[in-house]
Amino acid sequence: MGKVNSKTVHYSLKSKKKQRQLSTNSFSSTSTTSSSEVSHSSQEISPNEEELFQYVDNRRFYKWNDYVNYVYPVDHDETDRSQMQHFMYKHVWGRNFSSPIEQELQSDSMRILDVGCGSGTWILEMASEYPNAHFTGVDIARLYPLEIKPENVSFSQANVLVGLPFPDDTFDFIHMSFMLFAFTLKNWEIAINELVRVCKPGGYVELMEKDIFWFNEGPFCKAARTVMAEELREKKSMEVVITPTLQKVLSQHSTVNHDEKVVPLGEWGGKLGKLYRELYSWGAKNLKNVMIDVGFSEDEWNETVDICLKQLQERKGYDKIHRFWIKKNEN
Repeated sequence: MGKVNSKTVHYSLKSKKKQRQLSTNSFSSTSTTSSSEVSHSSQEISPNEEELFQYVDNRRFYKWNDYVNYVYPVDHDETDRSQMQHFMYKHVWGRNFSSPIEQELQSDSMRILDVGCGSGTWILEMASEYPNAHFTGVDIARLYPLEIKPENVSFSQANVLVGLPFPDDTFDFIHMSFMLFAFTLKNWEIAINELVRVCKPGGYVELMEKDIFWFNEGPFCKAARTVMAEELREKKSMEVVITPTLQKVLSQHSTVNHDEKVVPLGEWGGKLGKLYRELYSWGAKNLKNVMIDVGFSEDEWNETVDICLKQLQERKGYDKIHRFWIKKNEN
């Protein structure tokens, strides 16, 4: 198996021990926010880009604080990756949502919110498919179209952890996806509670996420994945196996519906598997900055990604993507 052997697994575990000796100053800020601390009107993220972002190797990153925890870069390269990811997952699912709202989407009274909309790909596609409905996208960064957009679409800058700028019971359907590397474990409950707050009684809240968890993985993959998960949990309060938490928090509001899809990782899975491998490599290497901060060197991280993807190809590895949705109680 080439580089995939007991020595490389030992390297991964040894690296973890080494990491624990590093100073934790670079990630000393952890979220202590509770739902009672969220203000829907008085606290807002500053529109000043210099206050919001920092630059590392000519790439733009959010400045870490209690209300901004996103660890991916915020630039054209990452936008391209997320757009490609969107279209791949739409292919896997067959459509952009799982909630039973197809008929309602034909109505001109239907209001839909996408939280963490990024460049607006999901919103713009949905608005084209359902021209009678009204769509709103929010994101902390203004990556979405500011001027050229359909008449049934609006965008605004907002941070769900601070509070969405909408009254209670505003939207019929609320969508949020791929926020795994945007929230700490404590943030998830705050965010979900805020989504439910602005959802109308009888409306739907839907989340799409995936865990960093591989099936048919080999020993190196398991060791490397464990190191990554434990270090992110310890130093950034992030949980990379998040779906049990989503089910738990959503169940506090209503009955949880769940669906999942298997996605092959590697050329063994045909065109889909090859594309997913490329996206996985792209996304993993865009995490380089945060992985260096928790103890990997750049070369170590790049090598770890390459070995894991090689082993997943050899063992016909795959992962799962999940959709969870609830109908907000009407009483």
